[in-house]
Amino acid sequence: MMMKPEDCYVAVGADVLTEAFVAADKVPNHSRSMQGARMLDKPFAEWAPRLFAERSCKPLALYVHVPFCRHRCLFCPFYQNRSNDTFSAWYADLLMRHLELVEDALGKGSACRPVDAVFFGGGTPSDLNAPDLARVLRRLKSLFAISDETEVTIEGRIRDFTPDKVKAWRDAGANRFSLGIQSTDEALRRRLGRLAGREEMLKVLGSLADSGAVLIVDLIFGLPGQTPELLREDLRFLAEETRIDGLDLYELIQFPNSPLTKAVESGRLGAPLGRAERARMFGAAHEALAGYGFEHFTPQHWRRGSRERSVYNRLAKSNADILPIGSSAGGNLSRVSMMMERNIDTYAEKINEGIIPARCLAPTAPMSDEERFKTRLAEAAERCELPPLSRWPQQAHAWAAPLLENWMEVGLIKSPVDQDGAFALTVAGAYWIKIIQRMLMACLTPMHAESSNGYPGGHRGGAHGHPGGGHPQGNRPAGSGAGVGQHSSHAGTRG
Repeated sequence: MMMKPEDCYVAVGADVLTEAFVAADKVPNHSRSMQGARMLDKPFAEWAPRLFAERSCKPLALYVHVPFCRHRCLFCPFYQNRSNDTFSAWYADLLMRHLELVEDALGKGSACRPVDAVFFGGGTPSDLNAPDLARVLRRLKSLFAISDETEVTIEGRIRDFTPDKVKAWRDAGANRFSLGIQSTDEALRRRLGRLAGREEMLKVLGSLADSGAVLIVDLIFGLPGQTPELLREDLRFLAEETRIDGLDLYELIQFPNSPLTKAVESGRLGAPLGRAERARMFGAAHEALAGYGFEHFTPQHWRRGSRERSVYNRLAKSNADILPIGSSAGGNLSRVSMMMERNIDTYAEKINEGIIPARCLAPTAPMSDEERFKTRLAEAAERCELPPLSRWPQQAHAWAAPLLENWMEVGLIKSPVDQDGAFALTVAGAYWIKIIQRMLMACLTPMHAESSNGYPGGHRGGAHGHPGGGHPQGNRPAGSGAGVGQHSSHAGTRG
C-alpha cells in the first residue's frame, strides 16, 4: 500500500501528543519486497567466513536466543517452549555444539573482530541453570574478541535471579541484567500472571545492584486495569527505592488470538486503554522520569547516569552485523539475513548432525536509496532524531521539506541548529516515531520500486525471535511443550 506525503500532515492546532495521526492503525507497515532477495542454498561455512572478514571494521553483536519459558504470560504472544527441570543442560549442550560449528566455519577469523555487545534474549534466558548459561558465556569469550568493554546482557524475570546465578553469571562476564517487571503494582501483576511482590523486587534488584552490573527494568503502559496513577507510582518506586541504571517503557501491543486478547474478549479482563490514553500516559511518564533525573536517550529507553549504554538495542537498528546463536535466533551478516530453525526438535537434530540450521536471504540487487534511508532513519530514531534533509534521498526532497516544516510547526520535531543538523524529536515525536517511520517508508515506496526490486535486509529490530510452531516428539526434554507466537519486542518476553 502506498501513502502520499499529504497523508502525513498534522492539523495545526491538534493535540499533537494524542491526535497527530488519528488513523495510525491504518498506516501500512512497509517492508522491502521479497522479489529483491533469494534464498541461499549454500551452507553457512561456504559464504559466512568471507563476509565476516570483509566487514571486520563494522560493529558486531552476538545474539543468543533461549526460546523457553516456565509460564506463558497473558500479554506475551512470543511463547514457544516450556522450561522444565531438564531443559537447561540439554539446551546449553546444543548451544555449545552450535558454537563449535561456528568456530569450524569461521576459524581464527572469529577472534579478529571486536564484539560490541552480547545479548541473551528469549524466551527467558534466566531460566537456564547457573552453570549452564555460564559455560555458554565462557565459550563465547574463548571464541570471540569479547573485552571488558563489551556489553553482555542477560534478560530474565525477578524470581530467576538467585544469588548463585548472579554470582556465576557475573564471574563468567555478564555485566548487564535486564528484567521484565512490566508493573510494580501487585494486584495488576497478579492479573497478568506475575507473582513476585514489591518486597521480593526490592531484594532482587538490590542484590543485582550490589553485584556491580548495569541494571535495567522493563515496564509496559496501556495494560488492562492500569491507570496513569499506577504508572506514576511504578516510576516513583523504581526511581526512589531502587538503584536501577535504566528503564525501558513499552506500549502494549495487543495481538490477535493472544492470551490477553482472549481474556479481554471473554470479559475476564477489561479492555486495554485507547490510543489517546496511552499517549497521555507516555507524556506523563516522560515528565516524571525527567523529574527523577533520567535522561531520555532512545524513544523507549531512559537512563540515570552514563553506565547504561543500550549498545545491543542500538546496534540492532543499525548497519551492524548480528550473529545469531540458538533456535529461533535471527540476525544478519551485511545484507544477508539469517533465521535459525525455530522448531526446537529440528534445530537439535541438525545441530547434532553438524549442520548450522539457518535460513538465509541474500540480495539480488544493489542497495537501493530506500534501503539506505531506512537504516539511516532507524539509526537517527534511536538517537531521538530524524535525519537532516541532506541525508534523505534526493528524490524525496521536494515533498519532505514542506512535510518537515509542518511537523516542526505542530511540535513533533524541533528545528535543527544548522542547515545540516538533525531534527530532534519532541515528546510527541518520540511517542509517534514508529508511525512516523512507517509513513515515511510508505511514501518512499514508489521511488523504491523505480530504483530496484529491494531486499528484505538483515534483522535490525531489538528482538530476534520468530513465530513458534508445534514440536513433534523427538530428542528434547520431556514436557518441553509447544506454543505459537511471534517475537517482535523485548517487552513482555520473560516468563
